[in-house]
Formats: sequence, C-alpha cells, structure tokens
Amino acid sequence: MNRLEFLKQILAGFSGFWLAGNNVEAKPVERPEPVSLGIMPVAGYRYYDGKKIEIKIKPGDKTRLKSEPENKFDRDAIAVFVMGHKIGYIPRRHNPMIAAMMDQKANINASIAYINQEEEAEGRIWVEVWIGERS
Repeated sequence: MNRLEFLKQILAGFSGFWLAGNNVEAKPVERPEPVSLGIMPVAGYRYYDGKKIEIKIKPGDKTRLKSEPENKFDRDAIAVFVMGHKIGYIPRRHNPMIAAMMDQKANINASIAYINQEEEAEGRIWVEVWIGERS
C-alpha cells in the first residue's frame, strides 16, 4: 500500500466518505422546520405609524425586524416594520434572546399574527416571530 492509498483509507474512516471517489452519493440537505419564538404584542404601537396604515394590515403580512443596538432606552431593541413603516417594537421581555440570535445572523422572521380590534394601543397588533423559513 502506497502513502496515498494509506491516507485515503484514513480519511475515509474518519469522514465516512472518500474525497474524490465516484461512489459517494450526495444527499440533499434538509431544510429544518421553522421554530416559533412566540406570538407577542407590538410594544409602543401608539407612538409610531401603525394607526396610519392599520387599514392595510392583515394577519399573515410579513414584517421586517431591525435590531437597534444604539437605542438609548434598550440596547436589545428590535423595531417592527410593516410595508416600510415602523409600527413599534418587540416587547422588552422578549427581545434579548431575539436580538442575540439576530446578532449571530440567525434567520429570524416575523409576520402579523392578528389584530385585536378591541384594544386601542398596546395589544392591538400582535406578531409571530420564528427562526427559519416558511414556505
């Protein structure tokens, strides 16, 4: 056995496949299921543009989350945008974990979960936040 054959066998033993072999079948990478991080009210709703665009907002609408580490009130602040308008923030009790995931470049997504017509401000618009992709 020559040196190259020896190295091939060692590598095959450690990794379970041979680097240049034709007998290795590529397995499709499975996309993990999205994991919900919670459904939560949009905080500070009365101070932002939500009321201006509320008539256009409906459950299922995608939202954009933007981390605001420079926020003077909360370094973990995460703003919620719908149709390009800031409508408020992820509640303070939820944002440290979500902000940490966003800092690590995790695939964090959100959408409008529901609208509570009986509430005037806090608790009127609710978002669901999840990690991963939904089809």
